[in-house]
Amino acid sequence: MSTQSANVTNKNMPSASNSTSGRNSSAANIIWLQLQSLVNTINHILIGLIALYITILGRSLDFQNTAMHAFLTIIGFNVLMAEGLMSHYPINFVTNRFSHRTKSKIHGVLLMVGGSLALLGSFGKISQTELHFSTLHGKIGLAATFLCIASIIGGLVNYFQPTLALKVYTPATIKYRHNFFGMVTFTLGMFTIYLGYRTKFAYKYMDPEFIAVISLATVLVYIFTMIGPLRSFLDKMRYRKQFRK
Repeated sequence: MSTQSANVTNKNMPSASNSTSGRNSSAANIIWLQLQSLVNTINHILIGLIALYITILGRSLDFQNTAMHAFLTIIGFNVLMAEGLMSHYPINFVTNRFSHRTKSKIHGVLLMVGGSLALLGSFGKISQTELHFSTLHGKIGLAATFLCIASIIGGLVNYFQPTLALKVYTPATIKYRHNFFGMVTFTLGMFTIYLGYRTKFAYKYMDPEFIAVISLATVLVYIFTMIGPLRSFLDKMRYRKQFRK
């Protein structure tokens, strides 16, 4: 009897161990999802606060010259494009209830409008001054402007004439490149905004302590926003490797 009991106990041990491991894994997944949800919520709050501040600042300066440039580029990149990049993120509470098709439309509209505003802000600044691109802010901004133009053109072509790109690239390659160049464009745009908080305009109309705060908020928005696109990009990379094999 004792031998049979021991055998039964030994047989039950693996299942009990697997059950405990499954519960631990499930708990870890729940905690991870809650953490991502918290980060996503904080990101939306930061984006909203930045949008509110730059709107108030621009209005106090009658949206003249550099004030309009700052308003358009920050609303374009830091607000609309950031929200657009998060539209497909499963944890994003703003869009997670919509279908994939609806998310794609939201993504396209936000990036199109955001990119257009950023371009208006850039071209407006260029038309107002004679000396261009003498600072790192201006040089990085120029690169972001060119990539923004290319992204908008590419997005329009893919939307209205999707078969054109398919004649040259596979669907997987198109999505991979779209993801990659979108991240690069957003990175340059956000870096330009970060550098903009170290210009004469910022030092003139912002307190030094606040410049540090809004710079940190900009960095956090960039990091939190890039979680979704980066995950998608890595998934596409793995898919491409499997497809090639």
